[in-house]
Amino acid sequence: MAKKLAVTIAGAVSLGSYESGVAFEIFDAIAQHNQWAETNHLPDERIEIDVLTGASAGGMTVAMLAQRLLFDGPAMGQPYNNPLYNAWVQDVDIVGLLKRQSDEDMSHSVFSSDLVVTISRRYLTARYASLPLPPAQPHPALPVNGQLQLGLALSNLNGVDYSRPTSSGGQFTYTAHEDHLLRAIDRQSGDRAELWETIRAAAVACGAFPVAFRVQDLVRNICEYSSPYLVRKLWDNSPSRYFTYTDGGLFQNQPIGMAKNLVERLPGSRLDAENRGYLFIAPQPKTSSAIAYTNDAAADPAKAFGSANANYKAVAERLAGAVLGQSEFQDWIEAERINEHLRLLDQRAGELQALFLGGALTPAQTDSVAAVLLRPFFEGDDALTQSLDRARNQLRTQYQPKYDAFGDNRAAADAWLDAVLVLELAANLHEKEEMLIYDFVADTKHLASNGLSAFESFFDQRFRKHDYDYGRSVGQTRLASYRARPNSLFTNLHWTPKPIDPIDPNLDNFDMSKVDRAKREQVCQQMSDAANTLLQELDLSWPVRKAVMYFFIDKQIEKMLAL
Repeated sequence: MAKKLAVTIAGAVSLGSYESGVAFEIFDAIAQHNQWAETNHLPDERIEIDVLTGASAGGMTVAMLAQRLLFDGPAMGQPYNNPLYNAWVQDVDIVGLLKRQSDEDMSHSVFSSDLVVTISRRYLTARYASLPLPPAQPHPALPVNGQLQLGLALSNLNGVDYSRPTSSGGQFTYTAHEDHLLRAIDRQSGDRAELWETIRAAAVACGAFPVAFRVQDLVRNICEYSSPYLVRKLWDNSPSRYFTYTDGGLFQNQPIGMAKNLVERLPGSRLDAENRGYLFIAPQPKTSSAIAYTNDAAADPAKAFGSANANYKAVAERLAGAVLGQSEFQDWIEAERINEHLRLLDQRAGELQALFLGGALTPAQTDSVAAVLLRPFFEGDDALTQSLDRARNQLRTQYQPKYDAFGDNRAAADAWLDAVLVLELAANLHEKEEMLIYDFVADTKHLASNGLSAFESFFDQRFRKHDYDYGRSVGQTRLASYRARPNSLFTNLHWTPKPIDPIDPNLDNFDMSKVDRAKREQVCQQMSDAANTLLQELDLSWPVRKAVMYFFIDKQIEKMLAL
């Protein structure tokens, strides 16, 4: 059976160039490998990408990758002439982002969103600008069945209401702002302008970095919100309504949990865990953001924090850091919760084993019950017995030492195994091996564009090219290391890396003060104008506004831009 990959690309702002370099290498390696598998008539050796999820900049990237997987595979053949390189290295630039159009209100965003919209149309909907459509040419990494799951993280500023009944007869209502666009796309039926216009608009909204880019309106269908607790009256009996969205990375910057949820929707996914991997691309490593405790009132709150030095500014900064930190890694936190549940399952498996080994439970007592409880999990399966046997075999491998402890008493061993399988399936934990994560994370000291909260790359194409090539180098290095690892999905990878242009180490961690001064000054002016507009909207008087701008805001902006 072919190996399956779910690919997640995190938020990155201008470091989408780095992520694009990594993604090119992965797609190129899998294309080469699958062509080898086809030539040698080895379909079980294929590696297929069947799930793509992304947040912020990563959302735009996975949307472009989805279309190439399904319909335009040859476009990903060249390292320096492909949609990712062209969009993230050549097309996006600070000059274009600074050009507000006549229909753009300066009070809505610092930069123009029109360039982003233009790029999205170029790489997501231009295919449908004229008829007949170009012939569909899928990428070799597309599954043989031609089906792909796509997920884009979104932040819904209006919110969606849900209500649950309480035991007292009342209702508990809450509003969810974390949102997403999910699409199952089939190669045979998914080559449609209206579908890709929806995906394009969602990809732009997914990357609408707050304040920098204007928020985006999207029409959503009520059928996309399947919860029975949805408050339907807010839809006014309409099948659809508009919501307003900003950057999906606010709540789900690394949507690997979304990828897992999409995998769980796939038929037979829980029975094929050993052939499933999760691939994670991000420009920022996971590092500690914990701050040491102090009782010293004179201590710098950025280095040590406690009630002694908890002034307004320090508390605000710690609150912002805590909220953003939790939201950024919430999918990983959820994965850790699942791991805790799996550890509990292991504990229960051990307890059941002791009961069977001690004679307190016997196959005669449990076999008929287990048979009834297991059947619903495989209903609708054309090969019920075969699927159940595969599930048992997977669990037996997982718990081989415990199974072998029964010795020659195979009846008790099999009865115990079925009892554990019931627990595992009932708790939706028959996915233990699925969270095998292959990460492609940057070492930030080698990135040119970390400055200005990762906006620095927009100032110079050299920075974007540097980070794209660095991404390619990380992709090649990690793929080689995964190929050398036993039992990896990439162990038998047949792939010859393409040459990478020389990477200038002088651009590593490039100093903002050396960036083109005229561009920095122009950005400074637009940021200052935006801040002044905000103060006006807050109804501050001209003298107060002028003082705040002069003594605080302008100085902070100038510091950020090294002016």
